[in-house]
Amino acid sequence: MSVTLDVDDEPTPGVDADGRPDPAYAAALGLVPAPAGRRSAAFALDAAVWVALALPGIIGAVLLLTAVGGGRDAIGIAASGASALPLVLIAVSQVLLAAFGLTQLVLHGRTGRTLGKAAFGIRSVGVAGFGPAGFWRITLRALVLWGAQVVLPFIGPALLFASSGWDPEHRGRSWLDRIGGCYALDVRVGLDPFDARALRHARREAARPPAAATRALPSLASDRAPDEHTFIPASRSSSAVVASGLGEWQPPALAAPGAAPAPSTAAPASSDAATLNRGTSSPPATAGAFVLRFDDGTAVAAAPRGLLGRAPADVAARPPAEATGRPPAVLVPLDDDSMRISKTHAEFGVTDGRFWVADRASKNGTVVELPGGAERSLGAGERIELPVGSAVRLGGRRFTVERSTQA
Repeated sequence: MSVTLDVDDEPTPGVDADGRPDPAYAAALGLVPAPAGRRSAAFALDAAVWVALALPGIIGAVLLLTAVGGGRDAIGIAASGASALPLVLIAVSQVLLAAFGLTQLVLHGRTGRTLGKAAFGIRSVGVAGFGPAGFWRITLRALVLWGAQVVLPFIGPALLFASSGWDPEHRGRSWLDRIGGCYALDVRVGLDPFDARALRHARREAARPPAAATRALPSLASDRAPDEHTFIPASRSSSAVVASGLGEWQPPALAAPGAAPAPSTAAPASSDAATLNRGTSSPPATAGAFVLRFDDGTAVAAAPRGLLGRAPADVAARPPAEATGRPPAVLVPLDDDSMRISKTHAEFGVTDGRFWVADRASKNGTVVELPGGAERSLGAGERIELPVGSAVRLGGRRFTVERSTQA
């Protein structure tokens, strides 16, 4: 009897033929490297618990050494019972340390989290498949860290952790992460790969080919001279809707500060700009100095106040703005295939000529990127002024603050 085994020759997404993971693919999925500050805080919390559990053993060892230093031999110490308490303290401490260490290794290897990582929203995943790194890899990582502490106390571990600053892949991976084959992620801001549904959706989006350009259909215009009694269909869309008029629809120009917004005489069209601004009024001209440039190329003029989200709602509109002293918000609905944008995710506006943005207690947070490269995650209700050139991330969407060319 012969048995034929099916071999899975399908390549792992995001891994080349040599088995090296592609950092660009991880970024396309929405994976965000954990910041060094929070990684340090997570390690400090784990170390603090370790020291607290080791403290009874340290006290017991000091008591035992004190008794020995008093000139009494081991037999005399044992006969007097002076060694009982120190030995109990040392034994209890060692049991607690062993239980805590084993628990940390199992949790880190199977769920990607230690006590500190769970407290600070960090998860370690396998660098190739974004699943659990594995118990033995994490154990090897811990042994290397322990060996560095033995050989070069404090300096060795510090060097291992500092190596994340010169990661050639720019993902903040230290030498310890490379030994463990893992990748520390900020799951408060980016995608959590342990959410299987979200990971499948992100992989499908990353594998989706770029949308092909829509082929222009031939015009249905007649050869009759246009006049007020003649209807000429100017163009035909791919959805079989005929648009009237002699020219193609163009988005209105951004208003300059101090100028009244020009009324739009163009017919509505299906475009990204129209999708973003559906159900909103034209932004006041006093805020036209700034433009929100989204990742799909759409540009939206900044208003004195606006709301961004999956289906934003202006609760300040009830009661009317005159009663609250706040201007009504321009509503900017955003489509996000990663499904990580809240209904009303963030707020933006222009006050005294300065652009600002604030988080509206969104589930996945709002991250701002300053022109110098610094990043900051906003807390619920936190508001920050941003200079031109800054970027804002909301779920799987991103926009840049630009100066209007017509301002």
